[in-house]
Amino acid sequence: MISIRKTAGAAAALTLFFSGLSAPSLISAQEKNDLKKTAVAHHTLNVTVDIGARKVEGFDRMSLKMEAKEVRLLIRAGSSIDRIEVSGAALEFTTREIPKEGAGEAVVTLPSRLKGKDRVMLVRFHGTFPDASAEREKIKRGVAYVEDGVIGEEGVFLPSSSLWYPQEESGITPYDVTVTVPTGYTAIMEGEPVKAAKKGANVSRWKTEHPIDGMDLVAARYAVEKEVYKGVAIYTYFFEKDPKLSRLYIEKTRGYLDLYQGMIGPYPFRKFAVVENFLPTGYGMPSFTLLGSAVLRLPFIPDTSLGHEIAHNWWGNSVFVDNSEGNWSEALTTYTADYLYAGRGGVEDPLEFRRGKLIGYRNFAGREGISLKDFKDSTSTASRAVGYNKGVMVFNMLETLLGPKDFGKGIKEFYASNAFRRASWSDIEAAFEHSAGRDLKWFFDEWVRRSGGPEVSIGGVEMKGSAGGYTVSFEIRQNNSAPYILDLPVLFTTAKGAEWSNVRVGKAVERVTVELRERPVSFEVDPDYQTFRLLSEEEVPPSLAGFFGDKDGVIIVPMEESAREKYSKTAQTISNDYAIRMMTDSDNIRDYLKEKSVFIFGGRDENRLFSTVEPYISKELTITADSYEVGKKIFKREGSMLAVAVKNPFNPAKTVCFFTADAGPEKITGNGKRLRYFSDSSYIVFTPDGKVEKGTFAGKKTLRHEFEGR
Repeated sequence: MISIRKTAGAAAALTLFFSGLSAPSLISAQEKNDLKKTAVAHHTLNVTVDIGARKVEGFDRMSLKMEAKEVRLLIRAGSSIDRIEVSGAALEFTTREIPKEGAGEAVVTLPSRLKGKDRVMLVRFHGTFPDASAEREKIKRGVAYVEDGVIGEEGVFLPSSSLWYPQEESGITPYDVTVTVPTGYTAIMEGEPVKAAKKGANVSRWKTEHPIDGMDLVAARYAVEKEVYKGVAIYTYFFEKDPKLSRLYIEKTRGYLDLYQGMIGPYPFRKFAVVENFLPTGYGMPSFTLLGSAVLRLPFIPDTSLGHEIAHNWWGNSVFVDNSEGNWSEALTTYTADYLYAGRGGVEDPLEFRRGKLIGYRNFAGREGISLKDFKDSTSTASRAVGYNKGVMVFNMLETLLGPKDFGKGIKEFYASNAFRRASWSDIEAAFEHSAGRDLKWFFDEWVRRSGGPEVSIGGVEMKGSAGGYTVSFEIRQNNSAPYILDLPVLFTTAKGAEWSNVRVGKAVERVTVELRERPVSFEVDPDYQTFRLLSEEEVPPSLAGFFGDKDGVIIVPMEESAREKYSKTAQTISNDYAIRMMTDSDNIRDYLKEKSVFIFGGRDENRLFSTVEPYISKELTITADSYEVGKKIFKREGSMLAVAVKNPFNPAKTVCFFTADAGPEKITGNGKRLRYFSDSSYIVFTPDGKVEKGTFAGKKTLRHEFEGR
């Protein structure tokens, strides 16, 4: 099985920063095995890109380890290794195809008694690549998961994961790369730029100070801006000169570098660049981020996704992922970036952030979610819900368990002990055990190595009063074959205020007794969603994600031609992205409501199924000839587009969504594709002036109890 580096996707309440302490250095089992298998100690690449021919050719002087006897090199289908030699003498090599991975493998047996300067192997290679249009057809959920490299007049994107140059499966080495691109184009790669001679074209050289797990090659017609900040060169590579936008990204980068160097440790590279891409990517590579043109200019990106990608320079791009125990980097990056920003007055409240993660997990992973140790990448919504949603909640619980001081020490220790090597969840466990001075195996067994999550309910509530106060007892029940050890906060509301209690449970049914000073009006278990758990169906508010995550759902478009044409592109996009079947509004479609989630495209006079569900949405929505009234707000109907999700009245475990619009086809298609970005919402309104209004209907508080006779 080929294991190749995946660039990190673009989308943390660390309340204190602490001085660094180093933990004992541990080498994972996979890394020990990888080090034995890898033969290359250093890559010195020299490549030329022919954009007109969409071709790359070049050679790699691979410095070999003294103990190496065999070299195994992977290269993409569509590329070839032309010659392998040592000291000018050609070496024979065998090749085999790996069809499942879309790659080939060349195996070289080295001559015996190679010494000193002879332990340099020259590998010549070339390859032809598709243009960007081929990859655009594969784009899903608005982000390009590019499996192959692309070359065209727009530019060049050759991710390391595409195997555009020969490389070992698990190699981590320093690189020295010289790149020649046509005049007018500028290349950028990992590492520090080093002066290179001009030869009638644009020649650049990139050298890494530390070992990394692959080189990505990007090139386009760029306007480049640069500023040096505390020894780090900060660049912007934009298609057009934009001093204002460059200044914004440079200033934000300065702030993030200060933030993370205080939180984690020294910035691991000598540069950071914000690079514009002709594909709608949101990728983080060692020392730069690659953002699509539209993404780059979204107003919230400098305050959210930019910091996420900068944090990846520590998590995933200098501490590399040992995938034998799962990909931890997305969880830790999200916790130390997106969640941290929520706690610092970001675009989302921390409580709503946690609640959203639990809702998203329920909608997309549910009871069938894999464990964190089995999460490898985020190329499916179900796996993403585990790696990001569950992962960030696990770090939240770990910080709550250890306290900010020991948690902060653990963050620093994990980085200091694992920089520029592969690390696993076991290494994270070891670092936090060292920082806290306690055994945490039980915690990581439950939350990382075990799949799913606890299903919690309450019952058997009793209250007794006396002159000294009140006693409340109740049962906490777990509907799991093996119960979890749970630390649960409980909020008691009284006439005079609130009283908090924290309880630990570890049985399928456990009775909890709490002494209170005042008579309680109500109580609620985990009201702020601090604990990872599987929300009940009643707790989860209706949302578009409830439909998107249901692979058994059905998209229903109008049969009438003009109405179908109006919505067809949006419906088809959702069908493609989430692998959901499409049908028309024929009469027998009503039977689907009894057992499935449905997404109805078209309003009262467009889709015949709309009249069937309209009586059930009247509580949340009123549609008149002139307006939409939803979320206690009234919107002018002309020029607006509306999407709403409600619980299926015939099966509350399922979702009914509909999308209706009073606008032209182009606007409908453009905004319809954006529904994916607001999937956690119960309703979305695209207003005529380009604004987006969204909200969430209330779910039922199933862990709340109200006392009678208040």
